[in-house]
Amino acid sequence: MQQIHPLSPLLREATPSLPPSRYIDGNVYADELHNIWKKGWNYVGPLSDIAPGTMRRVDVAGTNILLVRAKDGDGRAYHNVCPHRGSELCTADEQPLRGGRILCPYHAWSFNADGTLASTAAASHAPDFDKADHGLRSVGLIDWNGLLFVRPVESSDDFGADNAFGLHDLDNWPMRELVTAHRETHLVECNWKILWENFNECLHCPGVHPSLCDLIPIHRKGLLAYSDAPDWTPDSMEPEHGLRDGARSWTLSGAAATAEFPGLTEDQRNAGQVYCVIWPTLGIVAHVDYISIVSYRPKGPEQVEVTGEVLVAPAALADPNFDLHQIVAFNQQVQNEDEEVCELNQRGLRTSPFKAGVLMPEEYYVKKFHDWIARQMAGADAA
Repeated sequence: MQQIHPLSPLLREATPSLPPSRYIDGNVYADELHNIWKKGWNYVGPLSDIAPGTMRRVDVAGTNILLVRAKDGDGRAYHNVCPHRGSELCTADEQPLRGGRILCPYHAWSFNADGTLASTAAASHAPDFDKADHGLRSVGLIDWNGLLFVRPVESSDDFGADNAFGLHDLDNWPMRELVTAHRETHLVECNWKILWENFNECLHCPGVHPSLCDLIPIHRKGLLAYSDAPDWTPDSMEPEHGLRDGARSWTLSGAAATAEFPGLTEDQRNAGQVYCVIWPTLGIVAHVDYISIVSYRPKGPEQVEVTGEVLVAPAALADPNFDLHQIVAFNQQVQNEDEEVCELNQRGLRTSPFKAGVLMPEEYYVKKFHDWIARQMAGADAA
């Protein structure tokens, strides 16, 4: 067997994959939903998509969340329930605030954007009623680079502490200035972990992604990066460009679809793509001309809501030469290919003789993902 360099990320021993019950069992799903999703940071979209003076209703791990953007531009999050008698407050995907306030559609209690109770409308007050005790119940909210994340259940997990890779690799991209050029949401019939396992390896790339492999030569070998090669050493020579000769971005033609971002380094331009992952909620692929985001929301043990977004500079939308189709068509092709095999994987796990698989050396990121899940669930057991 070939000697693997000590700094290589490759796995050194055959490692069992998770058993089928982890992808099928309803009790396992319920435990993960509470301890991983409800206690974790869930992506709910760019702040720029919420107009000042509006509110949104979003379902996050089965929790009804109210997102509010005050007229001052700040974002806030609350449980979407009136403390009077439990009515839902925001009843649509997006609604305007009423005079800058959140108005209950049932008894007309109103709340300031900061969650404090402003008025009980026609109701009189008992002597011991204190308005300060009846505000909205807040939900943890983080604005990271203009992207909003909420945490339905309070926990000790800091954002990005144990679940994120590449957070600072995007520092040169103008994240807060970007706007949404495209968004598409659909359901995929598999467990949420299968989508992440697929994202975390490229052994499937040669057989599943012909167009992606044509664009990224290293993927033709089933490798995520050149350091995944068994004969890699720190002294190994790597190509200057991550994409095929002449290509600049993930588009149908390989050409940039609009002007390249000005603040990127030459290495970032040559890389072709820069990844950022925040488990369990989203993956980002940054390019010289746009940002691609794929986010997940589990809807059951064997179903996930998947949203794909394309973020660009505002000037791109005003550019008559901007070809959004070049971006969307390429990304949808890759995503559709991934989702098809993920659904095949889910169906195969129901085959009775299958007990567990084995991770190959190149699937080291899948192992990291499984280890992260184990830590989340072990912490729940300890609590």
